[in-house]
Formats: sequence, structure tokens, C-alpha cells
Amino acid sequence: MILKFFSKIFPLIRRKKKERNEFFEYRLNSIKDLVGTSIKNSEIFIQALTHRSALYIDHIPSLKLSNERLEFLGDSVLNLIVSDYVFNNLKELDEGILTKIRSRFVNKSVLADVAQKINLTSLLIISENTASAIESGGKSVISDALEALIGAIYIDMGYDVAKNFVYKFIISPNLYLVHDVDQNYKSQLLEFAQANKLDLPKYEVIKEEGPDHSKIFTVQVSIDGKPLGIGKGSTKKIADQEAAYQALLKIKHNSIEFI
Repeated sequence: MILKFFSKIFPLIRRKKKERNEFFEYRLNSIKDLVGTSIKNSEIFIQALTHRSALYIDHIPSLKLSNERLEFLGDSVLNLIVSDYVFNNLKELDEGILTKIRSRFVNKSVLADVAQKINLTSLLIISENTASAIESGGKSVISDALEALIGAIYIDMGYDVAKNFVYKFIISPNLYLVHDVDQNYKSQLLEFAQANKLDLPKYEVIKEEGPDHSKIFTVQVSIDGKPLGIGKGSTKKIADQEAAYQALLKIKHNSIEFI
């Protein structure tokens, strides 16, 4: 009788263990692909993906901690990395403007968009109600999870890897946030060309990266055949504006001559 009981229970335990491993391995492999390096502490990344709504759901493998503490850490790491970027790359701007620019990069809507583009939503461990809230447009859960993931990367892989991750997925695709989005730099560059009787600015897409749903465009603007600026953005319009801004900076500092 006892042998018969164990002959039934052991296969069930093995099946449950296999299901648990597959549940986690898919997520860990996806994170490894995103970050581009091996994971040392898998538990910290599972925690980063775990929303508090999933802690006590029967059909989800047993979990102990939500991602709230990692979110706290990741928020600080993200702010440091963005602060470091704007401080070292925007040397002509004062502290007040730098603060505003940083706030744009760490905005919940921007982070939620980044999380969607890297398919972080599909990796989250959440309840059905929370998943429905995300589908209805809720952004805090996925933006918080992205911060938690940054915190986990920092703990497991160090600051440099976290910095590379933030540069690749948050800063580089959103460089338009550095500038005043209300400014029309293309119009300003056009006015400059017309006032100086030059050819009209020519915008050319010189590179496209990423899948169709998450492309990054690189645009170069030229006047009279002289390359003046290069810009990147998630749309051609944003990349055009960035390129025009870079061109205006070059003209402002007299680093190019038109004959």
C-alpha cells in the first residue's frame, strides 16, 4: 500500500519540479539574452519579475519575495546612470535643466514603453487581475518591474553591466528627450539655410536597427553636400529633429564653413 502511494506521488513531484524549472528557465534565458551576459544568482532575477499579486497563487511555483525592494534599488541606480550621462554629455546646461532632462528619462510612461519594447511584460510573474490592468493601459507595474530588473542586474553583474543595459534600452532610443520637444529644430535649420542662400537641408536615413515593432532610425542631415548632424530615434521624425539639433549646435559653434 505504501509502495503504491509513493509510486504515484514521486512522478507527480518530478512533473511539478520539471514544470517549475521550465517556468523559470524561459524567463532567465530571456533576461540573459537581453543583458548579454550570464546570470550568477537566478533567484534575484526571479524576484525582479515577481509582482506581489503572484505570491500566493496556487498554480504559480512557490515564490517568497516580490520585486518591491529591487524596484527601490533599481530606481536609484537608474537615476545615477542617467544623471551621469546628462552631466558628462550636456556640459553647457545648468543643474535645473539637467534635472528636468533626467526626469524625462525616468518617467513612468517612458519606462513602460521600454518595458513593452523589450517584451518584459511577457516575463512578469503576476496575477490575472494585474495582467488585465496592464492590458487596460496600466503602466506602473511594468515600469516598476523594469526598475527592479535594473536593480537585479546591478546586484548580480555590477554597475557597468547595468549602465550598458540602461544606455542600450533607455537612453539611446530616447535621445530626443534631451531636447525641448516643443522646439522645431528642422524649421530652425531650414530658416538658417534660406537666410544664407544655401541648399535646403537633406535628411537621409543611414541606418535602421531592431525588429519592425521596435525600430531605431539613424538619420544624417546635410546642407550643400556637407554632413552636419546625425540623430537617432524610435521614429524618423524624432531622428530628423535630433539630427537638425546637432547641426544647429555645429553651426552655432562655427565648426563648419559654407563657401
